[in-house]
Amino acid sequence: MSGTVKHDCKNPTEHQLHLCQLKEKGLLEEIATRTSNPGYLCHNCNASANQADDLCNPSPFINR
Repeated sequence: MSGTVKHDCKNPTEHQLHLCQLKEKGLLEEIATRTSNPGYLCHNCNASANQADDLCNPSPFINR
């Protein structure tokens, strides 16, 4: 068993704009703008974002 976990991006053509890629590039101000009022969670990296389009494997937060 390898320790590698495969995470699929739901929108690979836009992957370069996702938070995980912005973080790799060190674009912290851009990330701050896209996470100021989060409503979505990425199931790959647990990042939260304002818009689902900013995440690889998003789902909306569940309000209780």
